[in-house]
Amino acid sequence: MENKKNDSGNDYKYIRISYNLTEDTPVHPDLAKITITPKNQIKEGDSYNTSVITAENHSGTHVDAPAHFLKNGRSIFTYDPNELTFKKPLIVDCPKKPDELIHEEDLSPTLKHYNVDNLDFDCILIRTGFGKYHDTDTLKYLTKNPGISPEAVFYLRSNLPKLACLAIDTVSMSRYGRMEEMIRVHQTAFSANDGLGKPLLFVEDLDIESIPTAGSLEEVMVIPWQVGGIDSAPCTVLVKIKSE
Repeated sequence: MENKKNDSGNDYKYIRISYNLTEDTPVHPDLAKITITPKNQIKEGDSYNTSVITAENHSGTHVDAPAHFLKNGRSIFTYDPNELTFKKPLIVDCPKKPDELIHEEDLSPTLKHYNVDNLDFDCILIRTGFGKYHDTDTLKYLTKNPGISPEAVFYLRSNLPKLACLAIDTVSMSRYGRMEEMIRVHQTAFSANDGLGKPLLFVEDLDIESIPTAGSLEEVMVIPWQVGGIDSAPCTVLVKIKSE
């Protein structure tokens, strides 16, 4: 892809940090496996190729909207593309071992590097390093993932008034097998509360390792499947980075 120039004259390029959906895609243990079934096939004498794809709406890289956990929460198909384009993203490196929690103190050192008046980040990408197990140890990736604590979500919402999206390189924002913790994590993010800005979106199951070092990330675009009536959806995620 040819590099382009942004408004400041710097070269940049787009890269994709969402995974392909395949029949081997790791999906949360509570979900059905993805199936991709050829229907019409040129090699079988048909005039064209088609396939039937069966996938639950939280399969692979996907975006959770508030309706995922809240009765009156907003559904992803109602979001305007401009609400899914984030101009001030930040990567937070937070190395974690299997099944560990991400706490406030894991996140605060990165934020403290910035002046309190400049905490206008609209998208935080948490890089735990756990994505290395996506293709090498599926069972570990799906059942031993690190997750963020409800208190850490509240901390981010309290300190970043423009925050609209939280993303992570694990299969879920919450740890596997802890129902009460999972509910609290999602409801803390999705609930409308005075003084906490807009309810968040979660983007889960990302390949954040492919993003270069801090300072190169300029923009994040989340592009969900356009399916009416569903709470959340698989998505493509593109990031704009400065070229080296």
